[in-house]
Amino acid sequence: MGEDAQTMRFIQKENVRLKADNGSLQAYLARFQQSIKSLTDLQDRLDTIGPETNVYSLIKQILTITMEAVSSENGTLMLVDEETHELVFVEVIGEARDTLLHFRLPEGQGIAGWVVENRKARLVADVRKDPQFSAKVDGITGFQTHSIICVPLVDGQRSIGAVEVINTSSGRPFSEADRDILQLVARLASVAIVLAEKETA
Repeated sequence: MGEDAQTMRFIQKENVRLKADNGSLQAYLARFQQSIKSLTDLQDRLDTIGPETNVYSLIKQILTITMEAVSSENGTLMLVDEETHELVFVEVIGEARDTLLHFRLPEGQGIAGWVVENRKARLVADVRKDPQFSAKVDGITGFQTHSIICVPLVDGQRSIGAVEVINTSSGRPFSEADRDILQLVARLASVAIVLAEKETA
């Protein structure tokens, strides 16, 4: 093979690589812009909370914003039942809504239970490799979980619940950047839920 042919092949390979890198960068930028919009939307909601606020409607909006921020189509928002310490699925968006809405998860069970108990976020790129993953919910719903981010909702030192997103829309695993975004959303969401509870009490 002559030098000209080798050079041409190298240029073609580099062109393919650069196009792939450019596509990845554009996708990342689009997700970043969506995340900023989602955080702004949630911040705006804080300013409208008052005695007339419908807490359940607010929770649904929070979960919708959360899922948009990390490009997921399936998510749950769970709150702690102060009497039983169970996690109650107060809002579910996605395929398992009819089955999971109002479902109760025993204290400490699964990734969500660990997150609430330890007040720390968890990113699990492949649930099959995580010993804390409980297949109980998948067994009930028939849904197949691949990747999860679960972040706690906290009020000071008190765990009030968790937000969990399941599988990305694209099928890729969640990333650390997705987890960081979700943690920011969860902080605003915690403030919104606590404020709404106080205003409507």
